[in-house]
Amino acid sequence: MAQDQSTHHVTVLKDRIPLFQKIVYGLGSMANDSQAAWIGQMVAILILGLGIPPYIAGLIGFIPRMFDAFIDPIIGYTSDNTRTRFGRRRPYIFWGAIFSGIIYMFMFRLYAESGPVFNGWYFLIFQILFFTAFAFFSIPWIALGYEMTPDYHERTALQGWSRILAQIPWLLSPWCWAIMYNKNFFSNPATGEADPVLGIRTFAIWIGVTLLMAGVLPAIFIKERFAELPKPKKITGDFLKNLKAHSSKTISILFASCCVLAFFFSFYVPWKDLAFNSLPVRAIAILLGGAVFTVLYLLLYAHPVLKKLFDDIALTFKIKVFVKICSVTFLIFNGFMLSSTFILWVVFFYMFKNAPDTGLAYSAGGKMLGIYGTFSAICTAIIIPQIVWLSKKLGKRNAFYITIPLSIVGYAMKWLAYNQVHPADSKLWEMLGGSGFINFLQVCGFLIQEHYLLLLCAPLIVFGLGSLFTILLSMLADICDVDELETGERREGMFSAVYWWMVKLGLAIAGLLGGAMLSGTGFKQDLGIGQAPDTLLWMRIYDVCIPIVTSVIALFIIQRFDVTEEKANDVRRQLEARRGTR
Repeated sequence: MAQDQSTHHVTVLKDRIPLFQKIVYGLGSMANDSQAAWIGQMVAILILGLGIPPYIAGLIGFIPRMFDAFIDPIIGYTSDNTRTRFGRRRPYIFWGAIFSGIIYMFMFRLYAESGPVFNGWYFLIFQILFFTAFAFFSIPWIALGYEMTPDYHERTALQGWSRILAQIPWLLSPWCWAIMYNKNFFSNPATGEADPVLGIRTFAIWIGVTLLMAGVLPAIFIKERFAELPKPKKITGDFLKNLKAHSSKTISILFASCCVLAFFFSFYVPWKDLAFNSLPVRAIAILLGGAVFTVLYLLLYAHPVLKKLFDDIALTFKIKVFVKICSVTFLIFNGFMLSSTFILWVVFFYMFKNAPDTGLAYSAGGKMLGIYGTFSAICTAIIIPQIVWLSKKLGKRNAFYITIPLSIVGYAMKWLAYNQVHPADSKLWEMLGGSGFINFLQVCGFLIQEHYLLLLCAPLIVFGLGSLFTILLSMLADICDVDELETGERREGMFSAVYWWMVKLGLAIAGLLGGAMLSGTGFKQDLGIGQAPDTLLWMRIYDVCIPIVTSVIALFIIQRFDVTEEKANDVRRQLEARRGTR
């Protein structure tokens, strides 16, 4: 087993990132996490406010994420090979932040009277536009962070600051439902009742402005370390020669993969409504779908520029530790995201199932989720410096042996916490009928007193996710140095793109699985808090068990990490000797 025991280390002055630069880069993280924090909460309006079935809502979330994942490597490759007087990253960060902020404002211009079909298509199209614009901001911004310092520990400190400032949107977003279901904030003029769809439209404007203003700051105030690299070599090649270059083995593997993808999508085809709905016809359709995807890929790969793009993607996967880092992120982050999908439903329909009506369950659940989410964000901001300290003391890899087991304990404790089901005779239901800020504080205080076990889970759970994006993103910067040593190129953009491609692929799958699994529990929108006992049981099982299983698998992968401080420093010495900067 590779040792990763850090010795006493002092970062030399030239490698230190000034505090102002760390804060500005962290504000980019606030923009980056604002969309993640809010969109996960706000997209539930498709189900609860606009009447779109859960599995369709899952599909609407899946398709843009897949599109986003597809364009990420293109943007990463383009950013790596861009040469302007403003740098490689900054122009994309600046304009990407502006356009993504504007599009976000329009994305949630949804109205119940437009109907579920129109709203579904509208949201799908604007999500694709938004994620495209946002990728032009996020991928170069992430790559910018990898190149700001060559120091092994200063990289972790930068990501620590980034994660602390990223908690700002997570402090506020958990109150999304509590605010939207409060008629004092957003009420329907005709009925006087709370109007969450109106609330969503208003929230979108605030978030769009945040994305725009915080996102442009790194482009304005941070200077790129590798802004003056020589122009990349002109790409040449022969289309027909590239087309003939594939072996039959490559085509067979690709065809099989495309057939699996076509089979996956076939579950969303309404076969029973088609004239030809037999199993052979379905099988032929899947094979044809696989063949179309295969031919499309081969034609794209034959183009010299696209061939270079695909080859660069393949090069990243040849670095084994990078593949392991992607795998660990995929498991831990998406285990958390699937759990986050179900906690909303568990709180609404299980913890507050004894509410007099569904509206009061939403009101109580929204406040409970707000308290839990805000407390989690505060705990994360407090714990991140401890994670940075652990990384410096024990080494980046060994720190995970403490943080991830703690998060597993936190997830397991949620099973006990959910047993604090709110009673039917609670005075909470009467309190929720009040208004004013004092009443709001009283309700929140009462919920904290009654459901303290759920809050006790939060400090433990955030250890896992907090260490994930603090330590692993620091490791990715080390890997970019290894890549330069082997290829002679700085490809932070490509590594950023491929890494976040894995994250977004997982998000897409988590969204799709979340909708499908929610439907599989037997959940019915029209039942409100009257969901079947089996439905509530499976919601709790999914919420608690999925992240535990993914975290345990991730620990086995982490055991095989071989990124150590000694190796990283040796790579740096070789690079500086080659560049003549020692």
